[in-house]
Amino acid sequence: MTDQVSRLGAALSDRYRIERELGAGGMATVYLARDLRHDRPVAIKVLRPELAGAIGVDRFVREVRLTANLQHPNIVPVLDSGVIPADATEPTPLPWYAMPHIAGESLRARLDREQQLPVDDALRIAERVAGALEAAHAQGIVHRDIKPENVILAGDSVCVVDFGIAKALVDTGGDRLTSTGFAIGTPAYMSPEQASASPVDARTDQYGLATMLYEMLAGEPPFTGPTAAAIVGRRFAEPARAIRPVRPTVPVTVERAVLRGLERGPADRFTDVRAFVSALRGPAAFDDAAPRRRRRLVPLVLGALLLAGVLAGAWAFRRGHASPVVPARDSVALALYRRGVHEYDRRTPAGAAASIAAFSGAIQRDSGFGPAWTGLARTYVRAYERRFEVPGVSRDSLLRLAVAAAERALATDSGSAEAWLAQATVSRQINPTDLAPSLRAARRSLGIDSTSAPAWQILGIDLAESGDMKAATDAFRRSVRADPRYTQGIAFLTLAHYWHRQYDSAAVWADSAVAVDPNYILGWANVGFVAIEQGDYRRGRAAFEAARRLSTNVEVVNAEAGIALAEARAGRTAEARALLRQAEAAAAPYRNALHTDVFLAQVHAALGDATQAVDWLRRYEPPEDLHFQLHLRCDVPFDPMAQDSRFRALLPAASPRGRGC
Repeated sequence: MTDQVSRLGAALSDRYRIERELGAGGMATVYLARDLRHDRPVAIKVLRPELAGAIGVDRFVREVRLTANLQHPNIVPVLDSGVIPADATEPTPLPWYAMPHIAGESLRARLDREQQLPVDDALRIAERVAGALEAAHAQGIVHRDIKPENVILAGDSVCVVDFGIAKALVDTGGDRLTSTGFAIGTPAYMSPEQASASPVDARTDQYGLATMLYEMLAGEPPFTGPTAAAIVGRRFAEPARAIRPVRPTVPVTVERAVLRGLERGPADRFTDVRAFVSALRGPAAFDDAAPRRRRRLVPLVLGALLLAGVLAGAWAFRRGHASPVVPARDSVALALYRRGVHEYDRRTPAGAAASIAAFSGAIQRDSGFGPAWTGLARTYVRAYERRFEVPGVSRDSLLRLAVAAAERALATDSGSAEAWLAQATVSRQINPTDLAPSLRAARRSLGIDSTSAPAWQILGIDLAESGDMKAATDAFRRSVRADPRYTQGIAFLTLAHYWHRQYDSAAVWADSAVAVDPNYILGWANVGFVAIEQGDYRRGRAAFEAARRLSTNVEVVNAEAGIALAEARAGRTAEARALLRQAEAAAAPYRNALHTDVFLAQVHAALGDATQAVDWLRRYEPPEDLHFQLHLRCDVPFDPMAQDSRFRALLPAASPRGRGC
């Protein structure tokens, strides 16, 4: 450290006198110095050599100087910047920048001392920081690293430091920094889109501000963990915990505003920091689309009762989702049922076969065990829809078996939300051109249990296929709120944003799905589709390759089509065509497979082969299938064909297409 002080002092001797080290962090070391020209104290930050070696230092300095024009009472400006030349002791030039030295303490120091701040103090600090952010955002500058360490408290003054520094690091060496293990931002305060390297905007700072306010009120950030990876993983896998159970004196309006500012998808947060601050002080009124949190106490209560031996068994068909209490009269039947749920969640042909065997075994032990009939019905539907091969069961008989199982579930308990959900799932397959029966059954299920994540997700699909994409998106969001770990709900909320061309939010939810379940094929496919539209073709291909490694049978073909799509969009035409030929040959055994026909057509569209794309789409029967029509209306890869008369002939008259579907 003495060598760095000597180098700094020698390099800046004509302007500054270095007095002492103030502290060191992950990005820089800070020194107190005297500005000799103006006789004032300044703080000089010198980037760590590891960071300096990974970026272009001259461009870094230029980017930092661009932020020097920020003028606001709550912003600590950059006064000066430069580079310490390399020498024999340090071969790396070291960028530095100078700021006014403020005789105060960081918000981090105060939190370390007090942990929780008075509510009025916390709100005052948040409002001052928001004012600084609003001024920066008006000039197109996003801070990207809002955290207590970057907020200085001096009496009644609240000042934000390091504006533009994170952006300068990203713009000058983001890829190299990532490859050497450095993340731009601090894990506990980093927005989901920032953590997943997706494009960021001012809503990233809103997330950091909400995280900081959460810590001021609750005493710790909303997401903690032993490692950066653990913190990021929790952020994708679960919502922020409510504040009031820890601190009841926090107003409801404040808690709601903070939790909305912490939403995983940028589109679900406030439009800007001004709206966020207004909500902190405003009335307790949110529109229906604004995210709300619900304390999911039912699973905890059921768990306690189970431990006490009051219930013989109460199990949800989906993990994390509370179902009505269903007594199991046979412990072996209950164990088989649980095994069936586990196998169903694998979402593979082998899992479906094992699930059918387990549910059938539970029914043999207890023919009145309604949840087992429900599980059996839904598994038969999955096998039918995804064209899974079930040993000893022909594809033609799968749907009949699903109908029979759903009817038996309703006969066992007509007041079961799960039974009506199974009926909705089966109805979608009986007549894919008429959604009325499925809609009625899904709404009947929600009328019994409005906290059912799967029922909200099924209702969302029905609404999307009916053409009401706004209501569908709301239903998918309700599904995720009901169970933040329900991957089907997360996946379809991803698709809703993707269909609306809202790729930043889609990327966050896609990453959330694979964080919750790294073996989720649809989750990886969604990551691939969104990455392609963001122009990250390498990541798109990698995601589809991950899906292929997890897949069997027809799902392999779908993943290979995704890989070919990534190559086509990247302009690697020869590679894309070779992959497409391979996928088309593998698709031969799977006639009339909806998603396969659609995905292969999309690759042809990306290659400019409109005739072949239409030929693949014409193979699917019936063309009036509303899920098939949903893909034609909404899937982004069909945008190049939107005005093609042959493509438009596949759509019903006056059917909308594109943004908003």
